Parts: sequence; C-alpha cells; structure tokens
Amino acid sequence: MRVTTWASRFAVVAFGLLLFAGIPPRVAGSAIADLGSSRNPSPACSSVTFTATVFGIIPPPFGLVTFFDGLTALGLPEGLVPDTHDVLGVPLPTNHSSASISTSLGAGTHIITFGYAATEVGVGVSGPLVQEVTAAESTTGVTSSVDPSVFGQPVTWSADVSGGCSGGVAGSVQFRADGADIGSPQVVVGGHASFTTAGLAVGLHPVQAVFTSSDPNVLGSTGTLLQSLVLLGQRVDPAVTSTTLASSTNPSEFGASVTFSATTTVDAPGAGTPSGAVQFQDNGANLGSSVPVGGGGQAQLTTSSLPVGSHVISASYTSDSPNFEDSSADLTQVVNKARTTLTYDGDTTADFDDPAILSARLTRADNGAPIAGKTVALSMGSESCAPVTGAGGEAACTVVPTEPAGPFTATGVFAGDGDYITSTTSSPFIVTKEETTTVYTGSTVIAQGNPVTLSGRLLEDGTVPIAGRTLTLTLASGTVSQTCVTGATDASGDASCALATVSVGQGPQPVTATFAGDAYYLPSSDAKTVIIFAFPSHGIFTIGDESLAPTSGAVTYWDAQWSKLNTLSTGSAPSSFKGFADSTSSTPPACGGSWTSSGGTSSSPVGSVPAYMGTAVVSSVVKQGSQISGNIVHIVVVVTVPGYQPNAGHAGTGAVIATYC
Repeated sequence: MRVTTWASRFAVVAFGLLLFAGIPPRVAGSAIADLGSSRNPSPACSSVTFTATVFGIIPPPFGLVTFFDGLTALGLPEGLVPDTHDVLGVPLPTNHSSASISTSLGAGTHIITFGYAATEVGVGVSGPLVQEVTAAESTTGVTSSVDPSVFGQPVTWSADVSGGCSGGVAGSVQFRADGADIGSPQVVVGGHASFTTAGLAVGLHPVQAVFTSSDPNVLGSTGTLLQSLVLLGQRVDPAVTSTTLASSTNPSEFGASVTFSATTTVDAPGAGTPSGAVQFQDNGANLGSSVPVGGGGQAQLTTSSLPVGSHVISASYTSDSPNFEDSSADLTQVVNKARTTLTYDGDTTADFDDPAILSARLTRADNGAPIAGKTVALSMGSESCAPVTGAGGEAACTVVPTEPAGPFTATGVFAGDGDYITSTTSSPFIVTKEETTTVYTGSTVIAQGNPVTLSGRLLEDGTVPIAGRTLTLTLASGTVSQTCVTGATDASGDASCALATVSVGQGPQPVTATFAGDAYYLPSSDAKTVIIFAFPSHGIFTIGDESLAPTSGAVTYWDAQWSKLNTLSTGSAPSSFKGFADSTSSTPPACGGSWTSSGGTSSSPVGSVPAYMGTAVVSSVVKQGSQISGNIVHIVVVVTVPGYQPNAGHAGTGAVIATYC
C-alpha cells in the first residue's frame, strides 16, 4: 500500500514537470502582471482583497508589490510569494508569484493599481482595476416609552440605528407622526436618537423615524413604530379626570347664598387643562344651566334657593374634547333654618289713653337682610297686636295704653316657621299720665248772700272729655274762700257743686276749678275772676234799658229826676218814680220778674247801698192809681258812687260793670 502511494505521487510530479517544461519561457521585459479583486462591487466598511500576480520563469519571480488607490498607497509593500499548482494533491511550482492586500474602501469608484519590483522581471506597473464600492445599508428600529399613552402624557420615541461600518453610524433622525415631521431632527449618538412629546391628540398616530446618514459610506433608513406588533403607530387614549366639589358654607342657613365650586383636574400621567362644562344638581334636579369650566378647571354656582333640609349636591363634568374623560363628584349640603333677629324700634313712652306705636324689625342674623311677610306678636301691658312684616322687615301697630302711669315692658315675639328660627325682643316702656285741661264753666257774676252753683269741665289734651273724676271749685282765696267738691264728671267732662250761701266779699274775686290728678291723669286747674255783688237789703233799684252811657256805662239809679235821666224803650216813666222798687216778684230778684212801688215820691229806699249792687234794667214803668210797677229785663251790677242818700235829692249813681242775668 505504501509503495503504491509513493508511486502515484512520483507520477504526478513527473507529469507536472512535463507541463512546466511546456510553459513558454519569459524573458526580461516581457513579464505579465495581473490585478484581481475578491469582490467587485464591494460594500463600504467591509474588507475587499486585491491580489497582484507577476509572471516570470522558473523559478517564479521574487520581489515587492505596492498597491495603490489612485495615487495613494494602500499600506506597505507586500512581498511576492511563488504560486503553486496542486496536481493530485502535489503542489507544483508555477511561473508566477502573487501578493495580496485586504482593505476597507469608502463608497465610490476606486482606480486600483500596483507597482512591482521583482527578480528576473524587473520593475513595472499593473494596468488599472476599477473597483466599485457601494454604501452600506443601515437599519432603524423605533420603540415607544409607553404605548398606549393618555392625552398629555409625555411619550419618548427611541430610534436605534445600526449599519455595516464598525465605527457606528452618524447622522440624524427625523421623527414623523401622522405623516408630518414632529420636532426637529435629532442627532444620532451611539446609534441612538430620541424625541419626547406630550402634544398628541387622542387617537392612533402612525410614527416613523427617518434616519439620514451624514456618512457617505452608510445609507439612510426608515423605521416604523409597531404597537404590540399589530397596530402601526402610537395610540393615545383620553386622559382620566377627577372632579372635586366644595361648598363655601356647610351647613348653611335658609336663604343664604352658598357657592359650590367644582374643580376638574387631569389625573397623572395625563396632563392638560380640561375644558367643557359642569352641570350642578340638587338631589338629581338641575340647578340652572351648565357652567363652563374656566382656565383653572373650575366652575362655580351660587344659589340661595335651597330649602331647609339635606341636599345631595352633584357636579358632573362633561368634556367638550375627546382628549378628556368625564368625571363627577358630590357632597351633602345641609340647610338649616335661618337665624333671626327681632329688634324693637317702636315708642318707648306714651301718655295714658294716647296712641302709641309698637313696632319691631325682623332681620336675618347672618347679614341683617329684612324678612318680609312674617307675623310678629307685639304687646305692652294689656295691649297687643299681631302685624305682618313689610318689605323692610318692619311690623307695627297702634295701641292705646289703658294702664296707670308707670314702667312696663314692650315685647315682640316672632314664633318662627319652617324656614326661620324664633326670636324675641323687649324694651322698657313708660306709661305717663295724660295731660288734662280743667276749665271753670260756672257763673262769673255771683250774688252775695245767695246760693250759687259752681261748675267745671275736665278735658284730655284740651279736647276729649274725661268722665268719672271730681273737681274742686273754690271761690275767693285765703281764709275767707269757699270751696265745694263736685261729683264725678259726666260724659261731657262736666261736674258742678253748690255753695249754700255766698259769703265772700263783694267785688272781683278769684274762682278756681282744680283737678287733683290720679294714676292716669296729670293735675290741672283753671282760674277766673268773678264779680261778687249784693242786692239792697230789700227791694231793688232800677235803671232804664236805654240809659247806659255809651262809653262809661254810667247810670243813675236813684234821683228825683229819674224819669228824665232814664230812658225806656217803651215810653216814659211817671215823674213820681224816683228809681227804687220796694217789692219784687221773687227773692232774690230774677230776670223776667216784676216789681212794684208805692206812688207819690216812690217807696222809701234803703238807707245804704252795696258797693257792688244788683240793679234791675227795666223797659216799662207804669202807674196805676198810687201803685207804680215795672218789669225786670236784666239785672246788672252797678259799682255805686259814694254820696247816695235815701233822700231823692241826693242822687244815686254808678257804673255798670257786669250783667248778672
């Protein structure tokens, strides 16, 4: 077996030598050089091997080869290595040697040559090899930091770029959403570029990362974002919102303003300012129209119409944008009865039996606003009323105190109702005595020595009669005065009493009517001047009814010429009548009465006359036989002039100062 093997090998070598012997010999200057490429075209950033072959004679040439890219040497010279030819597993020498170099070339067209210096063949340059180098492909992948996201949530897209060059990739990535550029190109660093946005609306957004290479040896590429390997793009869901509801006052009072504030915010990781409107409700019923949400996500509603009780207040936010979800909140609002204040502001004093105004003002305790249409019970002493408050909260009525003078209390009571709490008020009230007026209404000309009835009138406030009270009537003053007390005044306020015999002195005298007052009325009095006169001790002197002096009232009541000095409306008196009548039809004489006198020189007169003398005014004097008679038209008071004597030659004169009747 071993012999056979060696024999075989010998045969091959021999055959090779024969072949080699058949190769045409190369002489100096006629060597052939070839240049080859391991692949053409080749990609950039990957290795390509150039092989230079120099042909000679046996032995194959030895020397150096330098490769060139254009005019640029590709590395150091490479030594020529004889080539062999394998024949049946036996390497046989050839007539050529080769040298190789492996290098990475940039994209483009390269003119490759080599120069050689070899034994036996000398120095030469190969013909050019046109090497085409194409740019290397890149790949771009896109991922999302969160997918799906919610509106307003920041999302970061990452582009991972790789290429065939060992130095990595250089360039920028332009991210695109919905077919349009978003943001500016992002520089690729370490094969990575990213972009963050929070501005995508709700929906599905196709996302691409377009890599633009700044290295001519690397091609650009585009990556597409896949969601769950199913959907193309970034999905943005609506942001979840939360709504809170607050009350300005809870519990509140009936009729008081309450402001409900609803605040809608976006839950993390969402963001943005929610827009839309909030509908407020009370126990499921709308409180007015919906309220637009303001810039701070807040909507407010103010109301004062909630009735007393417990209320479930809700605030439902409805978005006007697909970017936000709706939300709602509620609270329990308690409305209590309103506190009230009742303030007495009516009269605090009044006279007995005079009108007094009782009044009180009903207001809210929280803000002082008036409360109308409510009944207030007002009272003072035994008087009471129940007026209804008006628009200003005022309740008033008029009462007339029937209590005696003294301190009392005016009170007001609001009993409360379904909306308002009860309240009361009080104030000291003084009943004062009523003012009175006492007027003397009796005679002002009074006959001395005779009975007289004195009278007076008692009035309230000068006009209204006061019944049931007594008056004290006093004639004259001092120790000589005479007094009587009346019975109770009648419905007209009048009362009188009598003096059995007037004993005070003649002439002007005071007379007073006095009311002493009581628990209800103030005292009062009235004073007047009366004339006290006297009749002669018997009979009466006379004057003619037309005999008064026009200005002085001077008269002659006794004279021998009486008939001439006194004029009568019915004719002349008999000359025998001297003025004195010794007999009257009544005692004392009275108006409308009559008198008689003896004939001749008249009846014998009294020996003296009163200083203030009652004198008869007559209109008729007649004589029948020896008797003279006449009438009494009036009785007047004559202030007598001293000098009177019963003798008719001594005239009796005086002046009329008052009329008795």
